Amino acid sequence: MKMSNKSAGTMFEREFAGKLAKNRFWVHRFQDNKNGQPCDVIAARNGKTYLFDCKDCAGAFQLSRVEENQYNAMYLFHLTGNSRGMFAVRYDPEVIFLVDYQVLKDLQDRGVRSIPRVAMTRYGRTLNDWLQELNDSEIGDETIDHTDWR
Repeated sequence: MKMSNKSAGTMFEREFAGKLAKNRFWVHRFQDNKNGQPCDVIAARNGKTYLFDCKDCAGAFQLSRVEENQYNAMYLFHLTGNSRGMFAVRYDPEVIFLVDYQVLKDLQDRGVRSIPRVAMTRYGRTLNDWLQELNDSEIGDETIDHTDWR
């Protein structure tokens, strides 16, 4: 039996949140409500907060799936001192791309309607690459405790 788009999307949100949690993030999933919500996941780690909306794709990622309230929420989230909101786009179970909300907004404003999987590397990076970059930068941020002489 084929899974509905809503069920597949909810499953992806759970899997995405789980991947972040396994990488030392505090994670909260926003549950669907009748008024809708502008994002699916908020995550925090090492003093930084991140906002994500998850998009599960069978083919090309249709930019029409991104709503104005999502852009607005991510813009305001960034404007208040947080990181830039991102869309987590999954084309298949193995690869998740993270794309900055402003990149998608600019593409949509230029008339781009969809992004095929082969082109996504131009606009975003994989979740694994992003996590590795965070891990590498946090290692450089660690302070040395000069009081522990053991």
